[in-house]
Amino acid sequence: MEEEEGKRAEIIDNGDYIHRWDLHVHTVIGSPCAAYDSLQIPHYAKLESIDGVVITDHNFGWAADGITVQKYDGLLRAFDEHGVRAFIGMEVTCGENDLLIYSEDITAFVDKLPGGLGRMDFDVEEVIRVARETESLCVLAHPHSCPEMKGGVMFHAIERYNGIRGIFYNPYGIPEVAGSDAHFPWGVGKASTLFPEEIGDITDIIRLVKEGRCRPTRKVGMNG
Repeated sequence: MEEEEGKRAEIIDNGDYIHRWDLHVHTVIGSPCAAYDSLQIPHYAKLESIDGVVITDHNFGWAADGITVQKYDGLLRAFDEHGVRAFIGMEVTCGENDLLIYSEDITAFVDKLPGGLGRMDFDVEEVIRVARETESLCVLAHPHSCPEMKGGVMFHAIERYNGIRGIFYNPYGIPEVAGSDAHFPWGVGKASTLFPEEIGDITDIIRLVKEGRCRPTRKVGMNG
């Protein structure tokens, strides 16, 4: 147990950026590839000293059926009970690229996506356009390939560290974030993003990342 606690403490130093958020977490509620009871996630987030998480299930926004919304509500209550903040975002599939979306109104974002969430082949620039129209935050996730952007169209940030897939190069010179990409509760916090201010709601995350006031961090020894 002492060894495990030591591993949890081995976080790369990032100075005064002390508010730690995992911006990329999946649940069985909206990601079929995730595993185990989602209600365990708050427990592990608390163990990892995470201030908050954003649930980013695949192609799955808050505009889900009533039963699913109830499940998300139950999960958010569990986070509250553990003293960990939690918001709902999403991960949008764009061919070989995935984009993480953080929005004050995720339903409004989903409603503007051409063809709705049933598609699995969104164009990157199409999703970026909707993100900008809805004043959402758009992050390129685990970029195994970095798409060439036309006409100055650009996502707001890039996922520098991904807890599953490792460390990625940022060729764009844009802000960098990190997330665990956890598909299991105990994966939460393997990579995370530090902020210099306490996060009150998701608009604070959106604002701080767009301003570049964020720093990616990871556990020492993470692959990459």
